[in-house]
Amino acid sequence: MSTDETATVVKHGTDTVNRFGDNIRNNPEAIAGAQDGLRSLRSRGDEMRGDAARHTSTLAGSSSGATTDRATMTAKELEKEVEDILSESAKIEDAVAEAAETLNVGEIENDRIRDEIIRDINETMRAVAALRAQPDGQGEADARALLTALMERVAKKTGESADNAKKTITTLTAIADGMNGGTSASSTSDDAEVAKSFNTGGSGSGGGSGGGYAGGGGGGTATKPRLPAAIPPQPGTGVEINLPDGSTVEAPNETAAKAVRAALNNLGVPYVWGGTSPGVGLDCSGLTMTSYGEAGLEIPRHSSAQAIGAEVPSADDLVPGDLIVWDGHVAMYIGNGQLVEAGDPVQVGPLRTTNSGMPFMGFYRPTG
Repeated sequence: MSTDETATVVKHGTDTVNRFGDNIRNNPEAIAGAQDGLRSLRSRGDEMRGDAARHTSTLAGSSSGATTDRATMTAKELEKEVEDILSESAKIEDAVAEAAETLNVGEIENDRIRDEIIRDINETMRAVAALRAQPDGQGEADARALLTALMERVAKKTGESADNAKKTITTLTAIADGMNGGTSASSTSDDAEVAKSFNTGGSGSGGGSGGGYAGGGGGGTATKPRLPAAIPPQPGTGVEINLPDGSTVEAPNETAAKAVRAALNNLGVPYVWGGTSPGVGLDCSGLTMTSYGEAGLEIPRHSSAQAIGAEVPSADDLVPGDLIVWDGHVAMYIGNGQLVEAGDPVQVGPLRTTNSGMPFMGFYRPTG
């Protein structure tokens, strides 16, 4: 494996884990500042409670009368309000401490996973170098087998990192729910909560509904499968594609390249609900399904079911042929920040992650 190839493996194996880590990164200084502020508030509240109690006692012992009774009642109400504030402050202080511990544990676990990935990569690379040093390429097959197994382990470890982030976020959500009486907004799926942490960004425009082209606001979260992280293409293995704007991009393999070319061959084809006829009429998932079908890869019919293969961690990792999936719509990335989708007609547009209020599921690579 060349220096560039090694760097690619290391970068992929650590960057994905670092993304999850950034979303659960602990900030000890900020948390300590919040805790100091809460303690100061509690101390001041104790003083106010003492003052209120003294005022109540003084008023109760003064001359009788309606005015004194009203003043005494007001003082008692103030005393109760101070008690309520102190009780709430104690809850907040406990929640901050619990959240800090949760973040700290999550961060330590994520760092452990990243260190294991780096150690595994280093050990495997030494073994690969030794195999490739054998005469007449005798160790090449074994070296390739080691590299393939390494990629699989790295993908598994990034999945563990995602699970760790999911667990941390779920715990933090539960803490927030406890503070809000169980009424805070929460995801309908723990997996979807993680999705928001690394499949984000983009903006929408245009209109439409159903399976066709649509922009618009975000649509919350959606249930999504737990898949391994997509393995980045190896340098020098890409397949060139000419885009309609005159630029040239590289798909990760021939299957993805054929799928992109097939999709682009349908530019201008009318949108037809349920359409699966290239050149005649297509809906969103009909376009992607038939395009990959022409490339020799069968994928599911429904848009949300096309979240298959492997998950692409972020928009920065997209390559031509990757699918952008919503719960109700799907498009295909073609490179240079562009996608192709079955609008009315099939058209090329800028990459986005919003689609007429539909929940965004993420980026996926059918070819793994």
